[in-house]
Amino acid sequence: MRLPLRGVTSLSGAGVVLLLSAVAWAVARAVAGEAMQSEAERHLAAATALGAERLQGAQSQSLDSIVGALARETGYRVSVFDAGERLVADSDLGPSAADRMPDEMSRNEVEGALGRVTASSRRVSSLDGRPYLFSAVRQYRGGSPVVIRFGTPVAPMTAAAGRVARGVALGVLMAGIVGVCVLYRWTRTITSSLHDIRGLLVRIGAGETGGARVRLSRFSELARVGSAANRIRGELKEQLGRVSRERDELTQLMDEVGEGMMALTSDARILRINPAALELLGLVEVLPFSPVGSIVRDPVLRDLLEASVVRPEGRLEVTVGDRELEVRTKRGTEGGAVVLLVDITEIRRLEAVRSDFVANASHELKTPLTVIRAAAETVMDDKLPADLRSRFLRSIEGNTVRLQRLVDDLLDLSRYESGAWRPERDPIPLGLVAREAWEGLGKRWTDREIDFRVIGDGEAIADKGAVYQIFRNLFENALRFVPGEGARIAVRIRGVGEMMEISVEDNGSGIPASALPRIFERFYRVDAARSREEGGTGLGLAIVRHLVSSMGGEASASSVWGSETVITFTLPGPKARELLSGTRTRSPVADR
Repeated sequence: MRLPLRGVTSLSGAGVVLLLSAVAWAVARAVAGEAMQSEAERHLAAATALGAERLQGAQSQSLDSIVGALARETGYRVSVFDAGERLVADSDLGPSAADRMPDEMSRNEVEGALGRVTASSRRVSSLDGRPYLFSAVRQYRGGSPVVIRFGTPVAPMTAAAGRVARGVALGVLMAGIVGVCVLYRWTRTITSSLHDIRGLLVRIGAGETGGARVRLSRFSELARVGSAANRIRGELKEQLGRVSRERDELTQLMDEVGEGMMALTSDARILRINPAALELLGLVEVLPFSPVGSIVRDPVLRDLLEASVVRPEGRLEVTVGDRELEVRTKRGTEGGAVVLLVDITEIRRLEAVRSDFVANASHELKTPLTVIRAAAETVMDDKLPADLRSRFLRSIEGNTVRLQRLVDDLLDLSRYESGAWRPERDPIPLGLVAREAWEGLGKRWTDREIDFRVIGDGEAIADKGAVYQIFRNLFENALRFVPGEGARIAVRIRGVGEMMEISVEDNGSGIPASALPRIFERFYRVDAARSREEGGTGLGLAIVRHLVSSMGGEASASSVWGSETVITFTLPGPKARELLSGTRTRSPVADR
């Protein structure tokens, strides 16, 4: 059931006023009564303290005369009790008060004063059945404790609070009546304006755009509503057409969106562009309906976008800054075009890495296979002298070993890069592992006069087999380039914070500065011919980098061309053990 606004507002206002008046009366009565009683308690306590001093100073006077004088001076009822809480004097009962005082069930204030010197209470007196405020103080008279008590009835304070509450309630009621009258008048004005606005909206709903304008109300909110209704009438047709076009464009946009996306108008202006497209094109902000030719600077991409509004479809790969983009365009059914921008930079990089790897691996495998084939064909000649036959057989054996090492290194590197291998996390003595790796190189390397030293020592939390292979790869790499006489290889071990830093130094031919950033790449060699002659696969340092990284460290290189080379790597030390976790698997050396 729908109710009229004016009637509901008036009745609701009257109800609220009555409720507020009742609440105001109750609150005012309670607050005023409490305030009056609290003030009375303060005065009563002060009077009691003065009465106790008076009682202390008048030891020779009778108690009846003292309480009478105090009652006349203060206007309070004054009583005196002995240590047994027995009434011995009372200003209202007069002499022989004890005989006429009925036995009270409880005198909390007297009992409290005997125990704590002062006490007070609010209770009903058994003398006249009215509520009183009592304040009592313990004092000594004749060497015995007595309690002097002052009391005042609560009824006068309650009556005064009631009068205050009635005045407050009446004031609230009168103000509320005036407010309801004003509210009724304002409501009539509001309902009149709403009736006019409703009439206009009904006509708009029926498709009518004519008729009188709504007269604007004096109230700003109603005036804004009326003004909006007047504008709706004039803008209805234009808004319906715009909404229809935007709906079609949004549907087309949602159907084609991928990563970066642009919507173009039929004259190659940018209607919409998403943040991904702004980032891919290196733009900060594009104003709506900006010509695409003034925004896109790359001539190839600009021509494609401008032609997309007339061509059904288009596709192009273009470089914008440091990104490789695949651009796809599709003309809209009602004009314009949708442009999709896909960042394929990482895909192309991976394709290049794969292509380089295949080419390098093929080359590295082809070289020993070619030598083996040629030597095998030569050995098959029955007339070949014995010494040449032995030489070619050793060549076949050497290249077979080299081929096996290359295959082993490729398999290891593939396993590290794929994440199939995870290092163990055990404390290992770095100096001992370095010496074991050096001794395990074999006579081919260690028979040479080489000054090998391990400087410093420490423990690392790492995979012992992986660290052994790191040292072995670094030693073999250094041995290929140190001089024949006066060769020196040193391992330096020291702690740096939570990490252990290990450096392998040699006095070899060094590495050019231009080659340092690439020495950890697969198949990269500074001196390719010399490395192949010594049996190098070109994968040793790449394996070192992956092993170190898998154990939570970093590898780097520095060199002085023609003088020395230092390969440095870090591993977690004992302090970092609690930070490391991982699944234990077999080490790479144990897997071989």
